[in-house]
Amino acid sequence: MYDETSHLLAGLIEQMPEDVYLDDAEPESAPETGSARSARERRDAADRKRAERARRKAAGIPEPALVDRAIATALADLSCRGGFRARAREQKGFEGIAYGLADLIGQAMEELVERRGVKQRQAKKALTTRLGLIRQA
Repeated sequence: MYDETSHLLAGLIEQMPEDVYLDDAEPESAPETGSARSARERRDAADRKRAERARRKAAGIPEPALVDRAIATALADLSCRGGFRARAREQKGFEGIAYGLADLIGQAMEELVERRGVKQRQAKKALTTRLGLIRQA
């Protein structure tokens, strides 16, 4: 069955250059899809965070979450000792209730150093950085 279509197809195949391989139809640098780009960005971000955690651990600097927990614990301890809850209930508000920064830092340092085993120098740096008292390096 030799018809016009098969004759035309045979002619086109004969005109094709010899060095064209049909299996390599995809170009060498295919454009990156949106989902592939998102996945690559997530992997890159995870690698950066992993490297940052490793640097902090090597320097002995505690994780920010641990510092945040120490600050929260210090605030709770200061509130209990200072009777702030009773004062707030009595005056029906928090106006005029304040924490001393030195007391807060001292209590948080105690939490980090004595209870969490962080070295004093690293605890002080992490705490003051987290509270925004010094700039991050």
